[in-house]
Amino acid sequence: MRILQLCHKPPRPSKDGGCRAMDALTRGLLASGEHEVKVLTMETDKHPFLAKEIDSSYLEATQIEAIHLDTSLRKLDALSDLVTGDSYNITRFFSLDFERILTEVLRKKAFDLVIFESLFTAPYLRTIRKYCDGIALLRAHNIEHRIWHHLAKETKPLTKRVYLNLLAERLEEYEINVMHDFDCIAAISEEDKEHFEALGCSVPIQVLPFGLDVREFPPESHGPVNHVFHLGAMDWRPNIQGIQWFTDSVWPLIIRELPNTKLCLAGKNFPKNPSWLNAPNIEVKGEIGNAWDMMTSDGIMIIPLRSGSGMRIKAIEAMAGGRPIVSTSIGMEGIPGAHQEHFHIADAPEAFASAIIGLLSNPTEAKAMGQRSRQFVMENFENQSLINRLIEELKHSLPL
Repeated sequence: MRILQLCHKPPRPSKDGGCRAMDALTRGLLASGEHEVKVLTMETDKHPFLAKEIDSSYLEATQIEAIHLDTSLRKLDALSDLVTGDSYNITRFFSLDFERILTEVLRKKAFDLVIFESLFTAPYLRTIRKYCDGIALLRAHNIEHRIWHHLAKETKPLTKRVYLNLLAERLEEYEINVMHDFDCIAAISEEDKEHFEALGCSVPIQVLPFGLDVREFPPESHGPVNHVFHLGAMDWRPNIQGIQWFTDSVWPLIIRELPNTKLCLAGKNFPKNPSWLNAPNIEVKGEIGNAWDMMTSDGIMIIPLRSGSGMRIKAIEAMAGGRPIVSTSIGMEGIPGAHQEHFHIADAPEAFASAIIGLLSNPTEAKAMGQRSRQFVMENFENQSLINRLIEELKHSLPL
């Protein structure tokens, strides 16, 4: 097939889970040897396109093009959308320049399948319908409005909470309306598929979780667990919210029992000297060169998310690295492993702390959990198998 992949940020260099999920799909399609893939991506100040950091074989295989968008928050635009009833989360990603380049691409070549990576590329569906007869597939990395509803619920200042609720409602209305306009949806988890169905989705829904190539699996760590770590960008509001909750409510309980325990925090864009990082034994590593260094360390990974949707790519990668994980329910959403066999789930501070203390106090069980989770990922999240299954399901349900 001739495939056009529309991305809301550059898949490479893979700076976060969303990038890695898009890149895994591209690589899987190309590796099959049966498809041509053209990548057209937005780039922003937050997510720039860094061609010099991308290998030439990828650039040649995908013929990737990047168009800069200014997605910075503008009060006047936000106010305008309040008046018009539009979703500001979505309108920030519409660009006449991107639409123009997209039109040029469509005029030069016919595509059998157009993959819209995330809801933020949906505003270009009208252009695709005008110039392309191919199948339009929405790859939903999250159910976006759920994230904003969760954020609003966890926000204390009344004015801010009211505004976040309004953003969530506008986004929900847009998401519900636009999903019927696609030919099919690829949800990232069975849970998200069920949510789409509950919202009344009338088009076929496939499930395409994040996958890893077998050769990507890192060597297993053999040392006993000796610290706790978190990996996540701190310019994403749910991560900030989750770490604040953990350092305020959970961490004091852990160091009361195990006073020498260390917490390592890694990820880009950490704020300078926030009050919620004043607790003892916390090391802020900031942005690190290779995330696998953390994934294969002798630590326990925490995912203390209080809001979010979809699947945490870092959870799959940590499990592949043999890391034991303690997470909230939201943090492991979309990953069908067994609680206490492949990871620990805890939503209350006392339970979260108890799970971590238990693993630190019993390194043999921590190692066994990591080994079980690694095997689970090998058996259920191999990328090429997932991509091949998606294409076969599309062929059965749609006229490809």
